[in-house]
Amino acid sequence: MDAVKTMSRTRSSSSWSLSLLLWIAMAVVAPARAWDHFTPQDLEQALAGGEFALVAFVSNDEPKSASLEPEWLAAAAESTERLLSVDCVLAAETCARYDIASYPSVVLFYSGKPVSLYRGARQASALLNFAARRKQPAIPEAVDAGSITAFKVADEIVFIAFLDPQDHASATEFSEVAARYRDEFLFGTAKDVSVAEAEGVKAPAVVCYKPADGHSATFSSLDSTGKLDAWVQETSRPVLGDLTLWNRQRLLDRGWPMVYLFAPTESERQELRQTLYKFAKSYYDSLTSVMVDPLEFPDLMGQMGLGANVFPAGAVHQLSKDRIYRYPRDKPLDSRGIQQWGLDVYQGRIKPWTPPGVTTTYEDLGPTRVATGRVSLRSLPGMKIKISGHDEL
Repeated sequence: MDAVKTMSRTRSSSSWSLSLLLWIAMAVVAPARAWDHFTPQDLEQALAGGEFALVAFVSNDEPKSASLEPEWLAAAAESTERLLSVDCVLAAETCARYDIASYPSVVLFYSGKPVSLYRGARQASALLNFAARRKQPAIPEAVDAGSITAFKVADEIVFIAFLDPQDHASATEFSEVAARYRDEFLFGTAKDVSVAEAEGVKAPAVVCYKPADGHSATFSSLDSTGKLDAWVQETSRPVLGDLTLWNRQRLLDRGWPMVYLFAPTESERQELRQTLYKFAKSYYDSLTSVMVDPLEFPDLMGQMGLGANVFPAGAVHQLSKDRIYRYPRDKPLDSRGIQQWGLDVYQGRIKPWTPPGVTTTYEDLGPTRVATGRVSLRSLPGMKIKISGHDEL
């Protein structure tokens, strides 16, 4: 199992090996903090001596582990959580005992036993949020008037159920969903009617708070079996989040076009996220836009027909027809450029990428009739747009 990682490199066509050599050179000359690995004996003592611990099993000579290091050290520096690390090259038997199959692997331990594998973004804040939410009880934490303000912003995605104390059926349904997603999201329950009234919510209901997006959504159909789970999956989707091992399949299952945005380091992904956030928000309902760490998904750029080691890069995968449109390398990856490119795709001026050895004519490219007026990226194939009362595409 792979883990999410980042890698220091320039935005150019330099090879992975050159990036690794540069990283090694920087590590040698820079007086920066470095891994402080535990020996096998010290690790066992540390795990036995406390309840929760987050352990990174790494291989120091491997680029993926090197890319995790700065985020891990940042998390350790700003938190009181117990963050431990082990070099599996020197402690192979220890790593084998815990079934570590790839590096780096981040595992949460409780009372000396592994309880959860971290499969999210390799960011300091995400790592700490994961540790904090897993320390919450399996039954969603009780939220009251004194704690709700802080609880709503305690994580990137927070769900609070506002329930009547006697509504056991709704409480059970919410608890079951919370148990399925507790690794990814924070869940709480408010059973004081005054708390619901202060939030403008009528019980029973579940509210999703997304502080980073400044957005909240409410679900009021707790008596509809199965609908809460589907709602949690959809409403938890950030405007422009990271593609992770946790969310990849459910994002594909939406069926809407996937917009993949690739950048090699966390700082570059953050810069690209800020540049394209408004664009992603504008088309939130009809596109699934994600940031991709190429080290986490090493085959994805090739699957999208993108050359390796040229960043930033982007592509749209039209899932309904299994067609791939590559964003031009010579164009700036910004909102204006994407919208113009999307219009070219819509009007059939750009053909999908054809994998080597595949022959096809793509006879159905472009709109069925020429549209007048302004057409935005909402018109990409696979999406609906009303033109003169007619559904195109």
